[in-house]
Amino acid sequence: MDIKIEVGKPHERTMKVHVEWTEMEPGFEKKLAKLNKQVKRPGFRPGKIPRKIMLQSYGHSVLAEILDETVQAAYYKGIIDHNLAPIDQGSIEDMSEFDIGKDLEFTMKLQVEPDFEMFDYKAGFKITKTEYSATDEDVAHALEHLQERFAEIEVRDDGAVDGDMLKGDLEYMDAEGVTIEGSKVDGRYIKIGDGVFGDDVAKTLIGSKAGDEVKFDIPAQTKDAEDLHIKMQINAVETHILPELTDEFAKQVDPKFETLDALKASTLEDIQKQLDYDVVRAQDQTLANKLVEETKLEVPEVMLVDYLDKLVERVRQERGSDVDEEEVRSQNKERAEWELSWYLIRKQLIANENLEVTDEDVDVKLDELVAQMPGDKEKMKALYRDKQYLPQIKDDILEKKIFAHLESFAKIKVKKATSKEIGGYHANAH
Repeated sequence: MDIKIEVGKPHERTMKVHVEWTEMEPGFEKKLAKLNKQVKRPGFRPGKIPRKIMLQSYGHSVLAEILDETVQAAYYKGIIDHNLAPIDQGSIEDMSEFDIGKDLEFTMKLQVEPDFEMFDYKAGFKITKTEYSATDEDVAHALEHLQERFAEIEVRDDGAVDGDMLKGDLEYMDAEGVTIEGSKVDGRYIKIGDGVFGDDVAKTLIGSKAGDEVKFDIPAQTKDAEDLHIKMQINAVETHILPELTDEFAKQVDPKFETLDALKASTLEDIQKQLDYDVVRAQDQTLANKLVEETKLEVPEVMLVDYLDKLVERVRQERGSDVDEEEVRSQNKERAEWELSWYLIRKQLIANENLEVTDEDVDVKLDELVAQMPGDKEKMKALYRDKQYLPQIKDDILEKKIFAHLESFAKIKVKKATSKEIGGYHANAH
């Protein structure tokens, strides 16, 4: 089998295939002989039907099988020998007349993952990251969440006041006030005056009672976002009587905290750890964005269509059959192009730099995962090695290596800020 590859566009390949009959003949004869033993023909014993009769009756069907197997073999041989990454099954063109004793020639058109010239990141590039420090306000907010966990609850019937908790079912609406299909969230708690539920939103919610339906808008939190339009069916209004912040409260949260100051210190440390983690993730995203933006890469249409087809199917499974496919595609096209571009760039980075995950890497990662877990750590590590979890763990390790490699060529300008600049770190630290 002789296969020659011609390059068209960056994502197109043409296979020119020539197969001599002598290569296909043994398979043809084997199939014909096997069929001879299986068919029943009046006047002949199984396996004793004359070859001429077999060829007349079954030659073309056997030949069709040989043709199909030869085309498949050529496809796989071509992509393996020439290191191609196909994104479709290919199409056959210009096939020669095929018959017993004749060589086979055909052309196969393929679409493959495209060739592209990656951004020369090794020449150095600049990025900026902002490192955030936790504040006393963050700690106070986290302690409020802890107080909520241990609060006494009283149902209010005379209308909500600032600081009350509303329990109800939320639905999102579009700018015209039409409910967005599949957006309903049942049993949601919101606190009047807390975060985005303060200011004008709080004024709308104060006075609400169980059974009321209220509508309010949450202003966009970033310049690229849009206002949220929400409708809430209120099921209950609750007043939460919070415990005092004392040493006894700290012990109630966790006996390891002997004083309130110890709880505050631990809370501050936990919040800072999460902020630091978020900074690393944001930097990784910045590095990926830099390569996607600077690499001149055109995503093949067939890859984009396949990605969006699968996304539409996922949305349909989540929301039901009533899905506006074109809306889903248009809203997600830009993100799909980014995801596919990063997939291709990431794949090339791994190949170019021979990045791989070793058994030692996995052991180190598993030690990290089970370090804070109670019980038999070896059993937990064995659980993580299951095929259900191990691929994701390996991918996380590889991802970390990719970004560490990119970071080594980056000139990073660091800005310092407090969490106030991102609206505060509102997290329950324990």
